[in-house]
Amino acid sequence: MERACVSVIVPIYNTKPWLEECIHSILNQKFDQPFEVILVDDGATDGCGELCDQMAAQDKRIRVIHQENQGLSAARNAGIDAAQGRYYAFVDSDDILRPAYLQTLFDACEKHDAYMSICAVEDVHEDGTSADPPAYTMPGETGVFSGKELLNRFYAPNGTYYTVAWNKLYRAEVWKLLHYPEGRLHEDDFVAHRLFWRCDKVVCLDEPLYCYRLRGGSICRTNIKPEAFDAVDGLADRYRFYVENGAERSVIDNAYAACWRRYLFLCAKVRQNPEPKLVKAISKEQFLMQGLISYLPNCKQLKMTEKLSAARWSMMPAESLCPMKK
Repeated sequence: MERACVSVIVPIYNTKPWLEECIHSILNQKFDQPFEVILVDDGATDGCGELCDQMAAQDKRIRVIHQENQGLSAARNAGIDAAQGRYYAFVDSDDILRPAYLQTLFDACEKHDAYMSICAVEDVHEDGTSADPPAYTMPGETGVFSGKELLNRFYAPNGTYYTVAWNKLYRAEVWKLLHYPEGRLHEDDFVAHRLFWRCDKVVCLDEPLYCYRLRGGSICRTNIKPEAFDAVDGLADRYRFYVENGAERSVIDNAYAACWRRYLFLCAKVRQNPEPKLVKAISKEQFLMQGLISYLPNCKQLKMTEKLSAARWSMMPAESLCPMKK
C-alpha cells in the first residue's frame, strides 16, 4: 500500500454497538490522499477485537493492534508509535466523522502551512441522530492563529473545541517525544497545552465535521471516582508548564485559576457524598495544592471568596472538611 498521508488512530474498548459505524465513517472519507486506520483494541471483552480483525480483512487500509487493557492513554500511545502518516487524527470509537472531515482539515493545514487544524463538533444522540435543534461546539473565532494565541481559549465555555484530541488534524512532528500519561483519566489536560505551544500556526474552522456521541456510560459521564482528581493534576501540570516556559501572565493566571476551581468543585462533590476513598483522594491531592498556594494572592482570575476557599480546602485536614461516612 502507498505510504499513508494521514494516520487515523482509533482507541477501542467495549464500544461494539457503535464501532462498525465509526469505522465506516472513516473508511468512507472523501479524501484524495492515501490514509491508514489504526484500530487499537485495548483488551475489549465485548467482541470489538474480532470485529476489528474482520474489517481489517476487508480493507487493506486498516491495521489492528491488540493489547491488554491499559486505558485510553496507552491505546492512543500505541497508535502514535505505530503511525506512519505525515499527519495524525484521533477518533473515539463510538463517534462519527462527516465525509469531508479529513479533506477539509488536510486542505487547511496544507494551504496555511499549519501544524494543526480544528473543526467544530456536533453532539449527537446515542443512536447517532442530531439533536433538535442541533448542538454544536464552535470556535471562538475562525482563522489562522499561533498556538500560543489560543491558550486562553481553553477556559471559555466552548473550551473543549480546543482541548480535546479528536476534532483535529496534527502534523506528525508535533508529537515528537510527546505521549499521553498512562494510567490517568483526563489525559487531554496533560497534553493539549504542550501541543498548542509547539504549533506556530493553527487553523480554526467552524464546519461541524466531527460527531460526538452522547452516551450515559462513557468515561467522562460516570459518577465521581478518586481518579477524577487526575484532572486537577493535569491542570496543575499545565500551570507549571506555563511558568517554566515564560507564558504570558494572563495565560498563567487562567491556568492557575482553572486548577483551583476544578479542585474546589471536586471537593464540594465529595462533601455531598463523603465516601472514605474520596476523602482520601482529597487528602492526597492537598499535598499538590499546598505546593501551589504561594501564588494564590497574586492570581487576578480568582475572586477573594475563591482564594479563601482554596486556602481552607488545601490546609485543613480533609476528614474535618468532609467527615467520612460510618
